[in-house]
Amino acid sequence: MKKMYDVIVIGAGSGGLTAAVGFSKVGKSVLLVEREHMGGECTNSGCIPSKALLHHAKQYHLAKQISGETTKGETYATGAFTYVRDTIQGILADETPETFEKLGIDVVMGEAIFHSKHSITVGETQYTFKTAIIATGSSPRLINVPGLNETDILTNQNVFTLEALPAKTLIIGAGPIGMELGQAFAMLGSDVTIAAIENEFASLEDVTIRPILKDAFQSLGIAIHLNAFINRIEHKTAFFDIKDDKRIVGEVHVGFDKVLIAVGRVPNLPAGMPTAGIHFDERSVTVDTQHRTTNKNVYAIGDVAQRLKFTHTADDIARQVVTRVVSKGLIKVNQRKAIPKVTYTTPEIAQVGLSWDEAVEKYSEERIMRIEVPFTNNDRAKTDSKTGGILIVVAQRINGAILGAHIAGPAAGEILTLFTLAIDQRISLWKLQKLIIAYPTYSLIVKKAADQFVGRQFSDLKTDVWNTLKRHTPKIIAGSVWIAAIASLWYYQNTQNLTATQTSIQIFEFITLSIWGPLLYILIYAVRPVTFFPATALTILAGIFYGFLWGTLYTLIAATLAATVAYSVGRFFGSDLRLENTRLGSWVTALRANTFFAVLTTRLIFLPFDLLSYAVGILRAPFLPFIIATFFGIILGTATFVSIGASLDLETYKTDGFSLDLFQVEYLALAAAIFVISIGLSKILKRKQNT
Repeated sequence: MKKMYDVIVIGAGSGGLTAAVGFSKVGKSVLLVEREHMGGECTNSGCIPSKALLHHAKQYHLAKQISGETTKGETYATGAFTYVRDTIQGILADETPETFEKLGIDVVMGEAIFHSKHSITVGETQYTFKTAIIATGSSPRLINVPGLNETDILTNQNVFTLEALPAKTLIIGAGPIGMELGQAFAMLGSDVTIAAIENEFASLEDVTIRPILKDAFQSLGIAIHLNAFINRIEHKTAFFDIKDDKRIVGEVHVGFDKVLIAVGRVPNLPAGMPTAGIHFDERSVTVDTQHRTTNKNVYAIGDVAQRLKFTHTADDIARQVVTRVVSKGLIKVNQRKAIPKVTYTTPEIAQVGLSWDEAVEKYSEERIMRIEVPFTNNDRAKTDSKTGGILIVVAQRINGAILGAHIAGPAAGEILTLFTLAIDQRISLWKLQKLIIAYPTYSLIVKKAADQFVGRQFSDLKTDVWNTLKRHTPKIIAGSVWIAAIASLWYYQNTQNLTATQTSIQIFEFITLSIWGPLLYILIYAVRPVTFFPATALTILAGIFYGFLWGTLYTLIAATLAATVAYSVGRFFGSDLRLENTRLGSWVTALRANTFFAVLTTRLIFLPFDLLSYAVGILRAPFLPFIIATFFGIILGTATFVSIGASLDLETYKTDGFSLDLFQVEYLALAAAIFVISIGLSKILKRKQNT
């Protein structure tokens, strides 16, 4: 049996459900295929159960701190996993097949296998599609440990099925999953040990936040072993080699009842992808910047294709892919969005944008500012006795653009939203300092950071302006010389009452006085972009003086050199620009990734020659594909204008200058034909690039 759908979505997790609903809302026929359970990893064994367990654990831990151990409290603690499963079921009630079928989405439970480039099979049924979305998620990465029994292993996929808390829990890995579950287990009374191969705890966080988090964990009695590489397990005891620069410097052994492995994720890859022409490796399905696979009718989103494996990134990309498909590619997927990350420990950890080290590498230390505001400066934190955290903001000097924010403290994830918005919408600290924020709230710490920036910026303003001037001195000098040269040229033309045509004739008369005429022509043409002198007149004159064949050859060489000059000028003056961080970011990234085709297409449609060369240099696209595309892209246009020149009489050109009366009808027809051919070629190239 065969069935045809506009869209088939494989995987009913966050990304898959968002995509299926989105396509259904715009009238597409949608089939949703799920192998295991609706809601995916997030609802069943990820975000929802882990946060429910943390909530239950924090409630118990707080009650115990206030009242000590009580019978009611201990009964509450033993109900932790029941509470988690009840929470999951409450959310799954809104994520049943029937729920989505009411929205016009067909739901099939089973494993999807690609059967061809446009079809899958589920069981005995074949389904064909116009567009398919792979949203199959990921699974915990496991490690082979000699002596470890399978019954002792916990991952996020089976930990929430426990009926009772292990008395002793060993956690391998100190990422978000390891930290969240480690803290929850410790708060509920398990003896927890965390072992990690990193040399610092919470190594992905800011250096100031790491010790705050480590102290919080150790205060709960959690043992932490770093540089720890598991060697073997014997009789429910794990033996770790402690390494320093790959040398073993000691050994640690840890007893356990259960071992939670939290060392990363691996993609859930659908079967049959080679048959569908879809490339992949052990880390992910291969996608381009628009999340298309190597089969351009199939997209991959979420954990199966993204480096940052978050529910919110899967949801965002799903929304963007729906928009891209529905708009037939007119609206592109934006990969430059700021991505917030939150770890729901106590204190809560949140970050968005660049770290301090990343910002220093990208901008240099003298151009950025690090702002630190402890939660002891926040009145709400004082009223709630939660002053142990800190806010760190990384910002550009002078303009106050926010590059990154890192928070450890109460409501960190909620506060982070303001910084995510500020980075995406280019809201500076100057503007945030003027924002009215309700008192007393945790969010007022944002204004404290803005206040600190403004105060420091005013005191550092002289130094920052001076550093900026020093940094741009070569450009200021070069720009001044450039402006002076251009002004001199135009002053000469005006005082001599010369037109551009007359000036170009003088140039050629000067050239013809020398036996090095062609070389001089190429040299003058090559430096022409820095004087903004029109190329058309010189190109036509090349045809008059050298004829069609040699005129075309000389001009192709000269124009290629001129493009190099213009590109270099753009690169020089645009070296400090960070356009990839602006609204042009996705376009800049696409240009750099596909420079040859982008430049060739624009050359073929006769976009302004020098302007394009300047722009490509400013955007720092790679030079080699740019110049090769330029050479081939200008052949038709150059031949057109040189042939026009070859057909003209010099005296007529001197008398009448550049005008339409000079052109013979057949050459105008030739120019029009070449223009049409160029446009056609550009469209063919664009179509080839998109297939």
